[in-house]
Amino acid sequence: MEGQNRLCHKRKVKGFTRLYAKLVKQLGRDGVPALRSRRSTLKFPKGSSEGGTEVQAISDEGTSTKNTTGTSKNFAPKWYTCRSSAFLQDEAGAVSTYLILIFIPVFLLCGLLIDVVRWKTAQKEAENAVKAGVRSSMSAFSPALQAYGLYGLPEESKAGDIFTRTVQGNLSAPGDTGGFRFVDQHMVEGSAKVTPMYSLANHEQLKGQILEEMKYRAPLIFSLELSDKLKKTGVAGNLGQAAQFTENAAKIEKLLNERDAKLGEAWDQFLRIRQMSLDAHPFYTAQLRDLNELSGRIGLHTLDEVRQSLQNVKTEIASLKSQISSINSSIAALAMAGPAAAQSISALIQEKQALQDQVTEAMGRMADLEALLQDILRYAQLIAVLKVKAQKDYDDLSQRKDGFLAAMKAGKAANDQLNAELGTVSGASGGGGTSSGSEAVYASVQRFDRQELDTWEAGVSAAVSLFAGVNAQIGDGLMFTQQKYATTTAGLDGFHQQVGTLYTKHQASQEERIGRNQRVEAAKREERTKTGVVLDKVKRGIGGCSIMSGVDPHEAQYHSLLGNPAAAGDTGFYGAYMALNQAGSPDTSVPSVDLDSADGAGLSALKLFSSLGDMLGEVRDEFYIDEFAVSRFSYRTLGLHKDPHGRVIVSKELSQPEQHPLTNQEVEFLLYGARSCAGNYSLAYAELFAFRLAVGTAEALTEPRNEALAAGSPMLVVLAAVTEGALRAQDDLEKLIHGEAVPLSRKFTNNLLTLYYKDYLRIFLLMHSREPVLLSRIQALLQLNTELDLASANTYISGRATTSLRLWFLPSIMKTLGRTEFGGCVPDGNRCELMQTADFAY
Repeated sequence: MEGQNRLCHKRKVKGFTRLYAKLVKQLGRDGVPALRSRRSTLKFPKGSSEGGTEVQAISDEGTSTKNTTGTSKNFAPKWYTCRSSAFLQDEAGAVSTYLILIFIPVFLLCGLLIDVVRWKTAQKEAENAVKAGVRSSMSAFSPALQAYGLYGLPEESKAGDIFTRTVQGNLSAPGDTGGFRFVDQHMVEGSAKVTPMYSLANHEQLKGQILEEMKYRAPLIFSLELSDKLKKTGVAGNLGQAAQFTENAAKIEKLLNERDAKLGEAWDQFLRIRQMSLDAHPFYTAQLRDLNELSGRIGLHTLDEVRQSLQNVKTEIASLKSQISSINSSIAALAMAGPAAAQSISALIQEKQALQDQVTEAMGRMADLEALLQDILRYAQLIAVLKVKAQKDYDDLSQRKDGFLAAMKAGKAANDQLNAELGTVSGASGGGGTSSGSEAVYASVQRFDRQELDTWEAGVSAAVSLFAGVNAQIGDGLMFTQQKYATTTAGLDGFHQQVGTLYTKHQASQEERIGRNQRVEAAKREERTKTGVVLDKVKRGIGGCSIMSGVDPHEAQYHSLLGNPAAAGDTGFYGAYMALNQAGSPDTSVPSVDLDSADGAGLSALKLFSSLGDMLGEVRDEFYIDEFAVSRFSYRTLGLHKDPHGRVIVSKELSQPEQHPLTNQEVEFLLYGARSCAGNYSLAYAELFAFRLAVGTAEALTEPRNEALAAGSPMLVVLAAVTEGALRAQDDLEKLIHGEAVPLSRKFTNNLLTLYYKDYLRIFLLMHSREPVLLSRIQALLQLNTELDLASANTYISGRATTSLRLWFLPSIMKTLGRTEFGGCVPDGNRCELMQTADFAY
């Protein structure tokens, strides 16, 4: 038993000695132990005198033994076991072997961790070096752009060289000869590269820098210069109320004019009906009286009957005359017979006298029949004339009635709309501003009750219907009996009386309406004339650029900004930036201010600034951009403003706007984009006048003149206010363009708050904010002033560099594992290459 134990111990010592020698040899060759799969097997060399030495195989799943003859057995995991039961009792040397097998991997793992730490340290160092390089390269920004508070890296700058030097200077260089450095990495030659990503030609990049530049300064200016002066003082609210009143006044005036026009048409038609009544009543009364008399004389006789009777009478008279002639002949013959025929002659004379009496009687009857015949003919003629006249008059009356009804229908509809609108605006006008004045204006408007108009309409229809009865009585072909005469006369009198009653009832209101309209129109013409004189002066004062030679001295600059019209396809800087940002075609639209008429000037001015209060609700991005434009660029009165002590206010901006090539007109160009100094000044001048006109009109509307109120025309009140506002605005305008400050409002702020020309430009920029257009014009001016294409002024760059680090253990391990890259580390022999990128934006 003891011999077996010694033999087993010798075998263990010999086998582990050879295993250790093998591991040391492998370590000396590769620098690290050879790692095999999870089920690797360690074998002792052959040479034992016993018939096959059992070899322990270490794995995660257990232990197996295999002898030299090829047979194997599985055992529970153990480090080494002899077959003999004596080995189970003798474990001398097993702990040492166990510790050796544990410590060697631990030592190798420590080496691996050392390389990992060195690799991560180098990676962080390279990352910091690249970031520092990118930040340093951004220091080569354009000084010309920096004067505007903008930062752009020109393409011609040496950003790449700065990046390379900075990265190299921030890497741990290899140690001196014989020295030691834990991390010794260097930059791979030619790997440093800087790539620009965005530029100031991009609207979003430019806007972002402007917002960053103005985020502290703009809100303060907004509060002090605009919000406090316009909103908190009530000026913006009063402008809104005045604009609302003007819009309501225009709407009411339109309905009022429409109603009055239709009622005027109806009144004209009614006056024609009345005139026909005045003319027809005496005529028809006389003719009907004659008809009645003729009818009484004619009775039941007919024309044929009378004619036949007349013929019979005439025949009878002829017969009697023939008999008388015969008697006369007989008497002449008897007279020749002498006295003996005296008795016969006396008898003939008596007979003749009797016949003569019959002739006289017949002649009387014939005269009566002839008179009756004349009455019948006159009756027929008169009735024929009356039929034609009555029908014609009825047709005319019907036509007048239809015109009256059509006009009345439209007039009633307009009247209903007018009354409804008056009720709406009267109920909607709250306190303050122009409310009291508007209430008085609305109350003075002449109103018509719907029932009154309905009664008038029904009365005219009834009157014409009465005349229709007269026409029917005349034209029915029946004889005019006493009853028919009475009926016809009653209809005629009823028509005349109905028309007269309607005229009496409506004459006063209609004449009042007509007289009021005439007075209103005369007053409107007077106010328009007064305002027109001011507008003519304003239009003559538009401009201000001095062109002594007839050539615009800034023509070349405007051609650069907007393109030369003579060169096809030349859009200038502005068009190029609009196209680059895909903002659509270059915008040439400008705010509309009507200076051709008093009506248009007042309405357009108030409408233009009606939403000013809503715009002042909060500081917005648009105002940041607007304030950047006003502060960094020149305008008309730059250098003319004075402080309360009379000293000229000098611009302290680094951009030095007073020295820009587009002298004292850049902000106007940003606003309106005209192709000349005169064009931009004209539009700014007109809009400045419109603002002062709106304020003056709003002030005047709070206390309208009594004569304008009494006229009952809302538009007359507006025109009177526009006249007053225009006179004040003209005086203010001259002061503003010469650099003086004028009170924001003489009524609402008691002359305490004043604004300069520059402040009005702020308001106009805020009101006409068209971001793509404004940003493109700013970019065009920047390029003109700095001679730098903003497409090359980079605001965002990406830096990339590759560094190389010598590793101690990782290459062999990666080779053993069959890996070519690990965690961004690209092996190159015993070195590791790391590529780092960093992005940075101004």
